[in-house]
Amino acid sequence: MSQKFDELKQKLKNVDKAKAGQLVKEIKQARDDGEIDENEKNDLLNSAKSMVGDLDIGGFFNK
Repeated sequence: MSQKFDELKQKLKNVDKAKAGQLVKEIKQARDDGEIDENEKNDLLNSAKSMVGDLDIGGFFNK
């Protein structure tokens, strides 16, 4: 696991629903920047989805 993954995972544990959309953007940006791999991105996004239930925050969970 990368350091960025661990950092994002910790943020996810502490984020409220209002800030979840921004965190999803950070996760996707980290993947685009090569700081996390695809599996780590998917793990983080799945955790974010679980946190907010079935709510799709502005389509951010879509690839």
